[in-house]
Amino acid sequence: TYLGTHTKEYIDLVEDMTEDDIDEMHQNNITWEAEILLEDFFQVEYPTDEMTQRAKELIEKIYSKSKYTVGTGSKTKDGDFVVEVTVSPLDLYSLLTDDDFYDALDQAGFDEAETEEEYAAVDAIYGPLILDLLEDRLDDITYGKDQIIMVQMKLDDEGYYAPVETGLQKIDEVMIDYYGAYAD
Repeated sequence: TYLGTHTKEYIDLVEDMTEDDIDEMHQNNITWEAEILLEDFFQVEYPTDEMTQRAKELIEKIYSKSKYTVGTGSKTKDGDFVVEVTVSPLDLYSLLTDDDFYDALDQAGFDEAETEEEYAAVDAIYGPLILDLLEDRLDDITYGKDQIIMVQMKLDDEGYYAPVETGLQKIDEVMIDYYGAYAD
């Protein structure tokens, strides 16, 4: 999902999993994360198609710096497995300061905007500015405190295992630390 890689063992273990499915999962996660980056972290309300594509490319670069380890599974009494995943959260929070955001908004003319069209025009300038700034600082990325997440692999009626969604959601939550929640 993050690095876009997989093992044959994983494909064999998960029901109906193909390499195309893994590629699709990776691309879907990039799209989802790009939306979070733009809309939640940067607070861009009117992203352009070009800006969204640029955010996806940036997320791909950020994901390439993902650090996590997958431990060995332990079989539970009911035949499922529990796997320990240790995630080193990518600290995006410390790469940009409040001044960076304010400067980019100022350059984009935020203070003069009054109408929806004017705010969309501001976002069209602000979005690329802040994306450039973040991309320029990716070499300075650090990692927060390691988080241990237990992922349950549930056995289905056909003998295949599938990860329980809550474990995957927790991994997504901590992989990129937008707000400094996992800082050392």
